Amino acid sequence: MGTYKAAFFSVSLAIVLLGLVWPKVGSCDTPETKEKSLLWKVSGKGIKTSYLYGTFHLVPKDQFSLPRKVTQKLEKSETVVFEVDLDSPKLSRMISKSMHMAKPIESLMTVQDYTLFAKFVRDSLERNMQTFRYIKPAFLGQLLLYPKLLGYNPESYDLALLNLAKKERKDIQSLETPEEQVALFEKTSLETQTSQLLQNIKQFDRQRKLMKGMLTLYQQEDIYSLYDLIKAQSGSEDSEDLLLNERNEKWMAPLLAMMQKSSSFVAVGAAHLPGEQGLIQLLRNQGYKVEPVLR
Repeated sequence: MGTYKAAFFSVSLAIVLLGLVWPKVGSCDTPETKEKSLLWKVSGKGIKTSYLYGTFHLVPKDQFSLPRKVTQKLEKSETVVFEVDLDSPKLSRMISKSMHMAKPIESLMTVQDYTLFAKFVRDSLERNMQTFRYIKPAFLGQLLLYPKLLGYNPESYDLALLNLAKKERKDIQSLETPEEQVALFEKTSLETQTSQLLQNIKQFDRQRKLMKGMLTLYQQEDIYSLYDLIKAQSGSEDSEDLLLNERNEKWMAPLLAMMQKSSSFVAVGAAHLPGEQGLIQLLRNQGYKVEPVLR
């Protein structure tokens, strides 16, 4: 994965591994009547027929599959829209600057916790802790834990779609600036990042099972059950507003402007689609028809 494109995932996956998207163990109560699809057709007065597609930013290589119905709709669209410009050198520079801190990681932990952390890095990840001492805890989660969860050569739906959009010479647009992406990360204190990183290490086996469960729901195209898992986490209200609801609301105006101008294929994280404040319902609230594309 190129340096510039990896920058986007450094933010997105750090957010996941901060514990902000890890649910508590428990059952979901999603009604069975909810439509199951990752791909949704958007139509109505004043806009060109467009599509929403929910991505899972990185998946194990052997679990990656891009359905033909998805590639067909992208090929028929004039504009392809992502959360952020995946080719942005500016985003890469900003994240590189943001991920470093002046004090070493051990200054944020007790001696006991740092010993546990260093042992995990050495024994489970086979890495030298000295390399990572001045990297913020959230980024350490992305750099150290995520490869262990998904394998060291995962595939990206976003990058696969970007490459196809380039091949088809589509107009490529983004919903957020590099500044907005980095700001999401900066809103979490170093102390909170440290606490959540340690929790993820202490519960690593459980985190692995939860990731497997999330991937299974994604492969089943069950975005509503996936959304319920995300909502079922501890302290989810603030993070849900920050990472999903506020961004969905902010995206509506530019999304509609793009759909009015040209037929658009919009690829964003799957958790942005369902829910009362998800993109599907927000579009329906404004009178647009949003329906699952089943084949």
